[in-house]
Amino acid sequence: MTEKDGMREKKNRWGMRKRWVILAVVLLAAEVSLRLLYSPMRFTAFLLLCAAALSLVWGFLEARRARKPFRIARRVLAVCLVVGFGLFAVLEIQVIRCARTDTEREVSAVVVLGAGVNGTQPSLSLLVRLEAALDYLSDKPDIPVVVTGSKGPGEDISEAQCMADWLASHGIAERRILLEEQADNTEENIRFSKELLAGQGIDLTGSIAVVSSDYHLYRASLYWASPGFVPVAAHMPGQYLPLTINYYIREAFAAAKLLVFDR
Repeated sequence: MTEKDGMREKKNRWGMRKRWVILAVVLLAAEVSLRLLYSPMRFTAFLLLCAAALSLVWGFLEARRARKPFRIARRVLAVCLVVGFGLFAVLEIQVIRCARTDTEREVSAVVVLGAGVNGTQPSLSLLVRLEAALDYLSDKPDIPVVVTGSKGPGEDISEAQCMADWLASHGIAERRILLEEQADNTEENIRFSKELLAGQGIDLTGSIAVVSSDYHLYRASLYWASPGFVPVAAHMPGQYLPLTINYYIREAFAAAKLLVFDR
């Protein structure tokens, strides 16, 4: 190969990579902007960062596709992407399917899963769960209510205490509210709540309502692992649609982690 041919080949390679490099730069700029301007969408920002890295890798492989090892690597990467998107779609369908409230079954207890607390006040996510719980309990005056969640960083009281105070201030009798203040995650929310209900003589094989954010109910049902799980969905206000989409996407990945590593 002459020097001129070598220069031409390098130019052709750069031409094939250029559009992928540009795409990577755009994705990276979007990722940085999202982190700076709307930090709650950290997971979407992380996915944009991954997409930027993938664009660079794809461009590198495409520029060298004339060579067999790089051609094979590109095909393997393409297959992995197709399989990954397929699995994501299956899990996302499950997340969406479970994002509803079942009002048909009678329940013997209600469990409200915790979310963040700002000092002593419920965060937006926790507030919508409490409002959904209050609405669900409006025609169930006697059944017990478990509020579950420990005290985390930046919280002056436990999530359970915050929920108990809010429900009591909105007309739920304190005698009905059972506090579970040890759980640090969804798995512990479910496990410790079941133990608390069993200690109260509640039949765990019966129907028990679990209140959580709509996107979170599929994963909660996996941890509950019983036909008695009755979903009660808390929906974010419409103006938070981008954040809601972020949570729905994140939840499919969280469900995959649960099914692969936590079982």
